Amino acid sequence: MCLSAFALTCSLGGLANASAPTKEPQKNKKTAVSKKVAVPKKAVQPAKKNVKKNTVRTALTKAKKAVVPISAAAIPSALALSSGKTSSAVSELPSEISHAMLRARVDKNDLSIAVIPLGSEGKKLLINANQPRIPASVEKIVTSAAALDLLGPSNVWSTYIASEAEPENGILKGNLYLIGSGDPYLTIERFWLLLDNLRARGIKTIDGDIILDRSSFQVPAHDPFAFDGEGNRPYNLGPDALLINSRSLIIKFRPDPKKGVAYLYPEPILEGIKLPENIPLSKEVCGAWRKQINPDYSNPYHPVFKGKYPSSCGAKNLMYTAFAQNEYVNAIFSSMWKQMGGEWKGTVKNGKAPEERTVLASSYSDPLTKLAYNMNKYSNNLIARQLFLALGKTAKDEPKNLAKSRETMKEWAQTLKISPRELYLDNGSGLSRSSQLSAAAAARVLEYMWNHKVMAEYMASMPISGIDGTMKKRPVAKGQAHIKTGYISGVRSIAGYVLTASGKRYAVAAIINGNTAINAIPVMDAIIDWVYSEC
Repeated sequence: MCLSAFALTCSLGGLANASAPTKEPQKNKKTAVSKKVAVPKKAVQPAKKNVKKNTVRTALTKAKKAVVPISAAAIPSALALSSGKTSSAVSELPSEISHAMLRARVDKNDLSIAVIPLGSEGKKLLINANQPRIPASVEKIVTSAAALDLLGPSNVWSTYIASEAEPENGILKGNLYLIGSGDPYLTIERFWLLLDNLRARGIKTIDGDIILDRSSFQVPAHDPFAFDGEGNRPYNLGPDALLINSRSLIIKFRPDPKKGVAYLYPEPILEGIKLPENIPLSKEVCGAWRKQINPDYSNPYHPVFKGKYPSSCGAKNLMYTAFAQNEYVNAIFSSMWKQMGGEWKGTVKNGKAPEERTVLASSYSDPLTKLAYNMNKYSNNLIARQLFLALGKTAKDEPKNLAKSRETMKEWAQTLKISPRELYLDNGSGLSRSSQLSAAAAARVLEYMWNHKVMAEYMASMPISGIDGTMKKRPVAKGQAHIKTGYISGVRSIAGYVLTASGKRYAVAAIINGNTAINAIPVMDAIIDWVYSEC
C-alpha cells in the first residue's frame, strides 16, 4: 500500500508555517491511465515569483493601522478574566525578551504579547495585546478551537460511491457517482479501500462515466500560485468537497554517490506517468533542494528536473501537485480500478448525484480530534481550510461557503467576548494576509479551551517544544510547552500553553508583523523561556 501524501505533507516541508530555526520555512501534510489527459491550464504555467516585498509591506502596514495600539498596562476586553483571579500585570518587556528583540532588530511596535495565568494567580504580560495583526498559522488554534466546540470532537465526514441502478452480473450500467462532503483528510489508502469495497460487491465493469459531486462546497476559483508563487506545493491548494490525497503525487529521491546520480521513484505508481530514471548529484549544501533540482511540471505526466540533487540531502521525498481536480481523480481511479481487475472506459465529469440513488460503498474520516491533531502538529493548511468551511451554518441542502464560515466565526468569537476587530479569519489556515488576530484574542481562545471539556484533546493537538511537530527542533522549555507556530513572509507568531518550572500553567500568544520577522524565532523562544522560568 502506498504511503499517504497527506501524511508526508508536513514532514516534507510542504506547509507554510512549520517554523524552522535555520532557514525561511515555506508557507505554514500505482495506477494506470489508458489515455492521455489534457494538461490543466495552471499546470502549464511557470510558477510565478514570490510575493513582492511592497505587497507584503502594504499588508503589514494595513494590519498596524487596523487599530491604535493600547497601553502595555491596559487589559484588553478579550482578556477580562473572572474576578476570582488575582495577578500582577507586567507593563514593561522583561530584559530577556528585550535583549532578544535587540539582537533580532525587532521593534517593540511590531510585537504583540499576551501572557495570562490559567490558575487563580500569576503574572500577566500584555504588550500591544489587542492590536490586530496578521497571525499566519497561529490562526489554526482558533479554527481548531471553534471546530471542536461547535462540531464536537467525534464529528466525521463521509464519502460515498453511488449509482442510479443496481449492478447486474458484475456490470454497472450507467454512471457512477463519487459524492464528497468535504472530508479534510481523504488519503490515498482510504480511497483505495473505498474502491476495493466497490469491487467487493462483484462489480467488474462500469459502463458509464464517473460523476464527481462536489456540491457540498460552493467556493470561488482558487489560484494556487497567487499567495507565494509555489502553486505546485500541496499547501497552496484550495478547499474541495472531494479532496483526495491532497491531489498530490510523491517522487522519492535516492542518491547513489558512487554513480553520481539520484534515482527517482514515483508513489503511487500510475500508468502514464513517466519520471526520468535519475538526476545528477551535486556537492552543494542541502538547503533549498526543491529549487536546486529546478523542477518543471508543465506536463504533469512527465515532470522534468533541470537542476542537480545535492548528495548531502540523503534520501528525500518530493510531493507535487500539477493535475487539475478531475484529471487527478481520473488518473488514480482508472489506475486503481484496473489494478483491481476492473474495466472502465468512460470519462470523469462534474455533476450532482440524483436524489434517488443506491449507495454502493462508503468511507468515513477520522474523528475531528485526530484531524485537529494532524492540522496543528504539522500545520496542515488543507485540513484547516476544509474545517473552516465545515463551520458555516447552512441549511440542510445549502452548500458550505466562506461567507457563512466567517459569519459563524464572528458569532462564536463574540460569545467569548472577543471584538470582531480583534478576530477575523479569512480561510482558517493562516495562509492569508487578510486574516486579523490580536494576541489578546488568541490568549482568550486558549483560556476558553483550557476550561472546555475537550481541553485535553485540544492541547494535545499542539506541537510540544523540543519533542514533535513544528516545535521539534526548538527545545526551549523542552517538553513543558504546547505551542502552535506560525510563519509567512513578514509574520512570525506563537500561541499555546506553557507549564512553568513552578508548576503553573499559562496561556501565551505573541505575534510579530514586520520585515524582521524572519529573524524573530529567538524572540519567540525568549518569550516562552521567560514564562517557563519567571512566571
